[in-house]
Order: sequence, then structure tokens, then C-alpha cells
Amino acid sequence: MTGSLGLLSDAAESLVNLVAAVVLTVAVGVAAAPPDYKHPYGHTKAEYLSSVLEAALIMVAAGLIGYTAFQRLFEPQPLEQVGFGLALAGVAAAVNGTLALRLMRVAKRAGSDALEANARHLFTDVLTSVGTIVGVGLVRLTGWLPLDPLVALLVAANIVVTGVQVMRRSLSRLLDERLPEAEEARVIGEIEGVEGVRGYHRLRSRRSGSARFAEVDVFVDGDMGVDQAHEVAREIEGRVRSAVHGMEMTVHIEPYEEGVRDRSRSPREEFPEED
Repeated sequence: MTGSLGLLSDAAESLVNLVAAVVLTVAVGVAAAPPDYKHPYGHTKAEYLSSVLEAALIMVAAGLIGYTAFQRLFEPQPLEQVGFGLALAGVAAAVNGTLALRLMRVAKRAGSDALEANARHLFTDVLTSVGTIVGVGLVRLTGWLPLDPLVALLVAANIVVTGVQVMRRSLSRLLDERLPEAEEARVIGEIEGVEGVRGYHRLRSRRSGSARFAEVDVFVDGDMGVDQAHEVAREIEGRVRSAVHGMEMTVHIEPYEEGVRDRSRSPREEFPEED
């Protein structure tokens, strides 16, 4: 109705949000399914597939917007009914902002990476809507038509940045990115707080949607009985599960041996070259 490419680009991003929300709804339902014979670790990684698809859709939309905006730079078109278009964009921005805040709270409470990614995308949509409203409003005030496709190009660039961030984070977690250092520090604190533990190494952790998994080798006295060593492992697993929500902890017991297995090594000490 307005002929504004800036508003069209904002609408295209909102359409991507709609498609992504449908995919996310399906993915969250799949992720909530309990473990089964074929998937003993559960289905929580379905959330990451949803985020990857959302990122891909974001970048496809940005490419189409950018291509159209580049063409419009050389063939400017007058805008019509700008007031109505800006009012509608303002309402959409307010709705998206409210939804993004609500979705972020739910994502934090549920520990869902896919919900958090969608919330951040919605926040980005709000910012681009505000930028579009300002840009199209300036076109109306100044009459400088090339400003409209320039606004669309800025929106496209912002969408690309968001898409790349979502894609990188989702792919990293699909590749079993380890837990944040703060969570691993809580795991280490619980391990060191158990009586009978004389050290540890090979702490490995990963996340899968809202689920957390970790395993570690723990040193105990070589003359400790099997029952006692088993109780040490059970206590570590129980304490870690209480300290980190959604954690599944596996402990492997090894005999303490001076000069061989006698020094604790944190993940940072095992992978010092990593950032």
C-alpha cells in the first residue's frame, strides 16, 4: 500500500518470525519427548535444528531484501499512505517487544536455547522496526526517495548479523559445545567437596537443549573397597545434579597413584590453548 521497501523488509522479517515460530513449536514438542531405545539421551537437540533453520531463513530473507533494495536505489518510487504504514509498523513492534520479553523469561526458566534464540530474534525485529519507522518517516519529511532502500539495506545487514550469530551458536552446540565455565565451576566444587575424593581429571560436559551431561574420572585411595568407591561416585552424582539443573552426571572411579593419577586437572588446564 505504501510502496516502501523499508516497510516491506520489516514485514519480510516478521514473516520469517512466523515460520520460525511454527518450526520452533514442533521442535520443542519433539525435544520434550522422553528418551527411548533409539535415542537414549533424549530428543532435546531438536531445538538446535530449529535454531539452525531459523538462522537460514533469516539470511535468505536478508538476501532477498538486499537484492530488491539495491535495485530500488537506481529506480526510486514515491511513497503513499505513509502514516498508515508507520502506525501499523509501530503496533507490530510493540507486539513483538512484549512477546520477546515474555519468551525470554520462559526460555531462561526452561533452559531452552531455541526459545532464547527466537526471543533474541524478536528483539532484533523490534530494533529494525524502530529503525524502519524512523527511516521511512524521514523519507516522508525530506522527500529523498533513495533513503527508503538504504533503510532496507541497513535492515538486511542487521538481519544477517543476527542470523550468523544464531547459526554459529546453534552449530557449536550441535557439535557438543561444553557447558559455560560457571556451571563447570559448580560441578568441580561439588566434586572437591565429597569426602574420599583425592583428585579428578577428564571432566567432559555438553548441553543438549535444556539437558546437561557431564562425566569425570575421580581418584580415590587404591585400597578403598568397591562399595565405598561406589558410594563416593553416587554422592558426587547426586550433589552435581542438585547444583546444576537438568544435569546427568557420570563418574568413573580410578585408584589414586602418586606420579600418575595424583593431580587434579581442570578443563582449562587440559585445553590451555582454547579461548
